[in-house]
Amino acid sequence: MTRIVIVEDHPLVLEAVKIIFSNKAGMSVVGEAHSGKEAMDKVRELQPDVIILDISLPDINGLDLCPLFLEIVPDVKVVFFSMHEEVSYIHRALGSGAIGYVLKSAPVDCLLEAVEHVRKGKYFLSPEVNQTVVKGFLGREYDPDTAKGKSGPAPLPGGLSTREFQVLQLILDGSTNKRIADLLCLSPKTVEKHRANIMDKTKSRTPMDLFRFAVKNKVIDPGCW
Repeated sequence: MTRIVIVEDHPLVLEAVKIIFSNKAGMSVVGEAHSGKEAMDKVRELQPDVIILDISLPDINGLDLCPLFLEIVPDVKVVFFSMHEEVSYIHRALGSGAIGYVLKSAPVDCLLEAVEHVRKGKYFLSPEVNQTVVKGFLGREYDPDTAKGKSGPAPLPGGLSTREFQVLQLILDGSTNKRIADLLCLSPKTVEKHRANIMDKTKSRTPMDLFRFAVKNKVIDPGCW
């Protein structure tokens, strides 16, 4: 049985997705969440096989949530279910560790098909998404079980550690130290230390300096922010 958690803040969309899987043999929706914080708690508790994830959530960007889910459940398969069809969103979604991306404008069966594919370790994209763009983005042989190419991950900008990079993304989303601490299961003092290290490594003195660093190093795309 494939155990699914849905992360979606729009009630109508959430109910529609639950209905899609309600009578599907071999699949079960075991949990739902309406925010990033709630989603982190549900994923820790339920240890799902597949997460269906929206990008636009009230407290944290789904693109930043994805790698946090993979820390909690390394084998989980993440499928983004989004209205955003711009290439930059697809790139960021796959770069965050997802192996599925389905447009909300796609036929209903598309989401079912996506879950069928990803639970077998295969990546899946809506037909509207140009496959050649994705292959060009990956630029190497893709292993969906690790969400990394065989050549290994690219070094992080500014010499940031993986944890510092996660904290940076949450800072850019407007998260407070307390919220970051809750999401990453860290103490507020540890978050403060990470924040200080980030400011030092990026040579930033103000939030605007940090934003400029993020844009310059493609940590964020202004069109997606």
